[in-house]
Amino acid sequence: MYFLAFIFLLPGVAIAQNLVLIGGNLKDDNAGIWTMMVEKAGGPGIANIGVVLASPNNDTEGAKAVDNFVRIYGAKAASIISLAKADSASQEVAERVRSYTGIFLVDDSEKSNLVNVLRPSGVDSLVLKAIKSVLSNGGMVAGNSAIMGNSVVIHSGDSMNALVQGTKYEESLSGKRFPLAYCKYGGLGFLNNYVLDSHFSDKGHEMRLIRTLLDSRDLPDIGTPKGLGVDENTALVISNPLSKPVGKVITAEVSLSGVFFVDVATVPAESSSKATYEKIPFSFFTVNDTIDLTSGEVTYASWKIPIAGEEWFEDAIPSSDIFSAETPSEWRQTNRRLIDCKEVNVTCTSLSSVLPRFQVFFDRLEAVGFGADIPNDPKKTYVASYRNMLATIKPLEA
Repeated sequence: MYFLAFIFLLPGVAIAQNLVLIGGNLKDDNAGIWTMMVEKAGGPGIANIGVVLASPNNDTEGAKAVDNFVRIYGAKAASIISLAKADSASQEVAERVRSYTGIFLVDDSEKSNLVNVLRPSGVDSLVLKAIKSVLSNGGMVAGNSAIMGNSVVIHSGDSMNALVQGTKYEESLSGKRFPLAYCKYGGLGFLNNYVLDSHFSDKGHEMRLIRTLLDSRDLPDIGTPKGLGVDENTALVISNPLSKPVGKVITAEVSLSGVFFVDVATVPAESSSKATYEKIPFSFFTVNDTIDLTSGEVTYASWKIPIAGEEWFEDAIPSSDIFSAETPSEWRQTNRRLIDCKEVNVTCTSLSSVLPRFQVFFDRLEAVGFGADIPNDPKKTYVASYRNMLATIKPLEA
């Protein structure tokens, strides 16, 4: 411990920062993510983690996190900081925050209380500045991925409303559909140059992230064409998020989940008004893949091999509800099959009962895929990662 303190004080020695973007619905038995958070906060017997929440509704979840950190995963200590009972402008609370080696932000709602409390009207509170000091001094900060970036925060909306109406909506489409809305002040500011989302594949958020990027990419200071979506019970663990961010995908022990990446820089501005999008490039990375978030370079898990020439399936399987908010992971499953089959494209449609209808054409001609059975899994679950898949989205003629 004394050696570490000495190293931190040496001039010119970089201090690693550790940001954990969680896709929501983190399970208590996901040892990979819980253990990683403890390790990044100093390790078992050392980590002292502050569990920050902004709503009394999250008291139970906060208490459960404290128990997980200490009793199950070996942190030295963990305690709750309730901003429902304290002021985020309090110097006393800020000083308490600085004493921790790690911070866990409890917030699993889309309309984030934490953003409103920690960054009212887009201005960092004293407590948020203290949390950022924990990160910059080599600690760990973890929380729901959707609120953690400096770019816009998506508050609500499903992919169909996003596709048809964008962020300029008056009322939602019929059925269980919700209009797309985002906060122009941005999120908590732990990662720059990405719009972030959570519950990603599980709730069919692909098109809502794409449309949010198109509508917000030209905003001053926080606009960006790049987005990341993290699946439920999954994390992107980012080293040095404030300087040279590199993220590693961590999942449950056996899981097909991962992290979605998209860049709309080449998509013309008029695409949104026509609801027609040509060749949007997107990627999906699974367990143990590493992504340099500055250069875009990807290092696949060492146990994965190239899929090209080794495709397992004969044909792709089209989805008839590709933007589903209720049937989990239609987009992910469709492209997982496409990258590992002998066909090079597949045509999907949106749900027939919701108008207007859309056609989505996926093309893997320019894609690169890596995959393998998950090591030490008796069921030999196969996971696949890919980059540079292309999606073309057009209205279907009535």
